[in-house]
Amino acid sequence: MLKRIAWVEDAVFSLQLREDLFALAQMRRNHIMQFFAIKSQSGKWQGVDLNEVRSIFFVFVAENKLKPIICDKVDADSVEPSRQPIPKLMLSAVIGNLGVNGASLIELSEGYSTGGKRVVKDNISRDRDIDLIYRHELAGMIGDPEKIKNRLIRFFGSGVNWDDAKSFLFEGIKLPPPETN
Repeated sequence: MLKRIAWVEDAVFSLQLREDLFALAQMRRNHIMQFFAIKSQSGKWQGVDLNEVRSIFFVFVAENKLKPIICDKVDADSVEPSRQPIPKLMLSAVIGNLGVNGASLIELSEGYSTGGKRVVKDNISRDRDIDLIYRHELAGMIGDPEKIKNRLIRFFGSGVNWDDAKSFLFEGIKLPPPETN
């Protein structure tokens, strides 16, 4: 585990999810971290080009809170950082009265911030907009390493890519189908 984690754009980190399961993540812009569909049993990475690896998700993170799962900063000689475009469309949570929750589809600002965002679609519905819910990430900051860890473990174990916070916002929503690698 690293002592201190400073935000450095394009820095790549090895995450330890279990004793025998490691994954890669990369710091992008404005505290957006990109997580990849690549795993290792040893946490050793050599000759990986992240431009050739599928992204699982991009989310805002509080990087210092992720220290419990970040085990190593990966050298650029071992892993080529991703230059894949960062998605600008995200879901903005709406916590309503009487337990009625949901989200709006937003476009992040030029600086990849929710400040200055543009609302693309209000009142996303579980029934009408299921594909939008499955396809776009929530714009909230994630500071709990267990949420990231559990999401990645589920993805690598079953192929299901799902943020459990969406189940809170869209009560009764079904998990998306497994993705194929």
